[in-house]
Amino acid sequence: MSRVKVRQNPLSKIESWLERGVNGLFSFIPSRLQPTEVARKLERAMEDNTLLQSEGRRLAPNVYDIYISIKDHQLLSPSEAILKKDWQDHLINVARHRHYTLRSVPVLRLHASSELRSGAVRIEAELLDQQHMGGEGGLMATQALSAEQLAQLRAQLPQGQPLPGIPHQGVPAPNPPRSAPLGNLPNFPQSGVSQPLSAPLVMPQAWLTIRSSQGAQQVYRIEKPMINIGRQLTNDIIVEDKRVSRYHAQIKYQANGEFTIFDLGSTNGITVNGTPHLRQHTFRNGDRFTIGSYDFYFERR
Repeated sequence: MSRVKVRQNPLSKIESWLERGVNGLFSFIPSRLQPTEVARKLERAMEDNTLLQSEGRRLAPNVYDIYISIKDHQLLSPSEAILKKDWQDHLINVARHRHYTLRSVPVLRLHASSELRSGAVRIEAELLDQQHMGGEGGLMATQALSAEQLAQLRAQLPQGQPLPGIPHQGVPAPNPPRSAPLGNLPNFPQSGVSQPLSAPLVMPQAWLTIRSSQGAQQVYRIEKPMINIGRQLTNDIIVEDKRVSRYHAQIKYQANGEFTIFDLGSTNGITVNGTPHLRQHTFRNGDRFTIGSYDFYFERR
């Protein structure tokens, strides 16, 4: 699979560095993230990461990873589909007004980061070809698009060329078959695509209190049967620590009503209740475990 490296504006690097410093300085001030702030940063990320083509045309990134705090992620999750649609509309309109080329409908992926304070947001934009996006093409087709949006995107493509992942008639294409997971890595679901269940799953209330080595603390509510933890961007809880593996651990809600954590072949393992290098553990209320420099406290009702 190929990856296209997009241009990074040198001035944006300085701006990001200054912004991180300001965020750290005022991290003690409580703040609620506003969707308009995310839209503004998405627009900036699109502008800063365009790729110059022939005849002065600019190719805009089509995949945007949005990182927010765990608290903000929980607040926005109930409206995630609506917010993504609004942000997607905004990016399409920005591309149209600035005459940027979009290879596909923008794909937005929302992540909870343990490194960000409430109110902060970080955007990473990249340009991926259809081959590298894999299942993302099906994801694009499932996102509701208006006839006007489809017309805007098709106007930027050569005559007769369909949008990737969307049939020419505008009827959503079926999702492509998923590839099997590699080795012992989990098969991560694409953001925004629900997994079919044979019967409704009723889970007990459970949550993780996460504390960093600097003393910062956030709460993550477990609201789905599988939670992935690691350094890779596709994880549910992203732990930005070099000692943490890309796919480090997975918490699964079992058929017997228990939550179990599994080590996914990580380098440094998991320490549970002071016992290091455990590969599997069924949680009891009040259990503690450590991944990298982060301590997790499990509670359930």
